[in-house]
Amino acid sequence: MAKDTDKVVNLLDSELPEMSKNERLKVESEGLFWVAGKQRHSFRSEVDALARGEQASLSGDGKEISKHFGIYKQQERIDGRKSGDQIVMVRLRVPSGGEFTPEQWAACCEASDRWADGSLRLTTRQGVQFHHIAPRDLGAIVRFLNQEYPSSGYRMSTLGACGDVNRNTMCSPIDDLHPTLPLRSRELAFRIADELAPRSSAYFQAFLTDEEGKISEPLSSDEPIYGKHYLPRKFKVGIAHPDDNSIDLLTQDVGLAPICSGSTLEGYDLYSGGGLGTTHGNERTQAHLALYLGRIPADQGLEAVKATAILQKENGERKDRKQARWKYTIRRMGIDAVKQAMRERFGIALTDAEPRKLGPNRFFHGWNEELGGALFLGVPVPSGRLKDADGVRLRSAVSAIVGELRCGVRITGNQELLLTHIDPAQRGRVDEILDAHGVPQADAVSVFRRQAFGCPALPTCGLAMTHAEHAIPELADAVEKNGLGHVDVVLRMAGCPNHCSRPPSAEIGITGYGKNAHMIRVGASRNGDRVARVLYEKLGSEQLPEVLVGLLRAIDRNAGDSPPGDWLDATPDDELRALVGVEV
Repeated sequence: MAKDTDKVVNLLDSELPEMSKNERLKVESEGLFWVAGKQRHSFRSEVDALARGEQASLSGDGKEISKHFGIYKQQERIDGRKSGDQIVMVRLRVPSGGEFTPEQWAACCEASDRWADGSLRLTTRQGVQFHHIAPRDLGAIVRFLNQEYPSSGYRMSTLGACGDVNRNTMCSPIDDLHPTLPLRSRELAFRIADELAPRSSAYFQAFLTDEEGKISEPLSSDEPIYGKHYLPRKFKVGIAHPDDNSIDLLTQDVGLAPICSGSTLEGYDLYSGGGLGTTHGNERTQAHLALYLGRIPADQGLEAVKATAILQKENGERKDRKQARWKYTIRRMGIDAVKQAMRERFGIALTDAEPRKLGPNRFFHGWNEELGGALFLGVPVPSGRLKDADGVRLRSAVSAIVGELRCGVRITGNQELLLTHIDPAQRGRVDEILDAHGVPQADAVSVFRRQAFGCPALPTCGLAMTHAEHAIPELADAVEKNGLGHVDVVLRMAGCPNHCSRPPSAEIGITGYGKNAHMIRVGASRNGDRVARVLYEKLGSEQLPEVLVGLLRAIDRNAGDSPPGDWLDATPDDELRALVGVEV
């Protein structure tokens, strides 16, 4: 007999009292307008109280509502403890990584200078984060970012950048730039983002009305797709390109891989149920790659995503948030049941097929040709932190180029920038601006350093156990000191097992595992169709440089022409640890 704890609590056969507190807060918010608690109040009232200095930070219950508006309440960590200043992180939803217009890019830079720490943090979901915002400035920065700026297809907003909704919809940054196979998947990404954005009036009322227009009741709480419960957890969608899988397609809740005949888009290979987050010590949580469902027509991409979101809304776990992602729901339901619902309930023309091979995870560092003969420049951004520091004025250089040449700006899934639509005659001018700002050419930076990145982690992320972004430079220094900077390997590092930087799908992945301890994974594939295995369950921070240097030396001496991930995957653990020289 199944235990009560084995029961799935979902919308089909459970009541609100059986669900988690997060579910109650969402339902009682009436479309995210109210903050439920001992004294129900509007979320707008908290934003106003912060601005007047009457409230130090968002309330605990307000924090849960704020995530749906792209906001994270944080407190800076000092010596590992939350004893620093109360701060806020705001995330901008940028479908397909942009393309930012010069006006939008200038607004982002101005917002960071006025209310954040002067940096722009590019994310692995092709978004932008603003860090170290004082709580009193929360309303001001969100209102500023939501102003009307000339756009290339979307209006900047923080709505839906976090929370139990569809997050930033990803797409290959070269989708329509590819010189021989240009596609229009970015347009689909924009449609998915618009269709699955929250529809209630709460965001508008909380941030975008003045005092005279402030209304004390929600104008509309209707959510035609999400309903009053929203989704059980975050939901992620991505569209790859046949020649580029830098969005890591199989780590998405829904992944669409274009199927082309010549230059004609015929349909998509549909993948479902990916996600890398785990919980240390909880064997029920696992990093899963998406399952292949079949092939769909080109005009049903949006409908397939909507159908999946609805199935997750209805069937997803609503009590245990560690089991609430679609990756667990689809495996509980069974792939055959999901395929049947797609076909019979939602009318998706899903056909059985053999999936096409995915393209590689590509980096675009340096100059590249785009469709029509123009150029785009791939700019490496260390762990996605675009800033001016230590004599390298990278943020200022990008702003100068964008302002003078009026080029576009895109963000990739590897947290780098593409400066697009540059006239070949202006290439020298771009290089001149970079040099004047102390920014080295891409090929002057070691391959290892360019392809290694970490999540923000400590000191700002409340979930982080260790450093990640701040640890990468020291690790790269150790690698280069040992003459191994040329090794073409992808390393990703995360401060906790939520894995925002996707270590399980990297050739070498590092995950925080308690204070000053890390888990080391190896062996994922470069095209993202295999996750890495655990090589070292737990290592101290002081051992990381030695282990990393040992791994790269072993790859350099033994892998030959094999991709590093393939060689690592094929080498037994004992043999690999012996080559590294560090046992456990």
